[in-house]
Amino acid sequence: MSDQGKLSGLFDGFESYRNVERADLNGVLRSGIVALDTNLLLDLYRYSKDAREQVFSALEAVAPALFMPAQVQREFWRNRDEVIRRVIATNSVAGLQEARKKALAEMDSWATRTMPGSEAVDKRALLEKAFGEAIAYVKKGGSGLNLRAALKNVDEDTVLDKLLALFNGRVGRPFDAERQADLVAIGRQRFASRVPPGYMDADKPEQQEEGTGDFLLWEQLIQHAAAEKKDLLFVTRDRKEDWWRLDATREPIGPRVELVNEMAERAGVGFFMAVPEEFLEAASAAFHVEVSQRTLDTTERLAGETEPDGPMPWSWEQFEILLSRLEESGYPLRAKVLREAAEDPNGFVPRQRVYELGKYPEDRLLVGFTRPIMGAVRDLVASGSLPEGLEPALRAHYLRPGKAEGFVVPRSIVESVGGED
Repeated sequence: MSDQGKLSGLFDGFESYRNVERADLNGVLRSGIVALDTNLLLDLYRYSKDAREQVFSALEAVAPALFMPAQVQREFWRNRDEVIRRVIATNSVAGLQEARKKALAEMDSWATRTMPGSEAVDKRALLEKAFGEAIAYVKKGGSGLNLRAALKNVDEDTVLDKLLALFNGRVGRPFDAERQADLVAIGRQRFASRVPPGYMDADKPEQQEEGTGDFLLWEQLIQHAAAEKKDLLFVTRDRKEDWWRLDATREPIGPRVELVNEMAERAGVGFFMAVPEEFLEAASAAFHVEVSQRTLDTTERLAGETEPDGPMPWSWEQFEILLSRLEESGYPLRAKVLREAAEDPNGFVPRQRVYELGKYPEDRLLVGFTRPIMGAVRDLVASGSLPEGLEPALRAHYLRPGKAEGFVVPRSIVESVGGED
């Protein structure tokens, strides 16, 4: 009987379009290979102390599955010093010290006109104490890391200490010079036909390895998976189209079909991808390690963080462009939450209000709620409809450890919307 006489199902031959279930990720975490992109390792310097400890707990739980491609190792050392310098610059107290001088001068001026001397002294002391505590916290970075010492001496780098233990004997060997040259040429040929991954970075200025870094990483993932005969999970906060299938707001749906198929054809195993917060959720569920919603929100925020030249404020016109894109892309709830927050004097929408607007059950988590908004902004920036470097349009807001109290928009959005009334 010929093949034409046989019938099949709609997914037959197109299995890579199936949704990835939690059970799939659980299986890879327990018995497969887990590879982390460089950005996850470098983000460990940007976390608060508690968040970083939770991320390390998740990594330690999956340690037997970890694998680091040589390209990730190369890019980690290539970028580590600059990332630490940027974090140190972000934690600079110069602005706070200037604000303290101005605030104390205003307090002194006001106190001489309105209150007795003893009361003025007490109020001034309270203000001085509050600024002192804030400056001390920022100096420490809120992270429990001595980054200046770590930059001068790797032996003082506690992040590096843990990474060394986690990846001991789990780092791929670099390709020799001849093989690397061949692969760079192959990568450039693939990019010409827009074969993923890596073509989105191929012609960016200051690229090394002729822009083929992602392809070199990919090639070693395939070789390692083929040797181990195990499914592989790649975790990255890179959300570009040369790695992911994307939805209307440029948010990941799943890995590119070409990548799933190439891994299956060349290594004979399954290929999965996750953004960092999805990986942390899966590791937490599989191994019962604590990963708080605050840590997940921080991880998500880092993916959309602007470089430290200073974020740009929003205008009313830009805000309306974002709202329109969200409504057109099937995310009207996010647009409603943004509108309500923008109309609040403090730019705040309580958690319970989000549940009311979305008609969510009480036990539903709000992890990832801001992700479509970040995706829409990235898409609008890519198309030229919005400028680069805008402040995050919506952030989770915390008053204490645990669940977010709600969500907040930046002051520039509140003021721009208020100015249109």
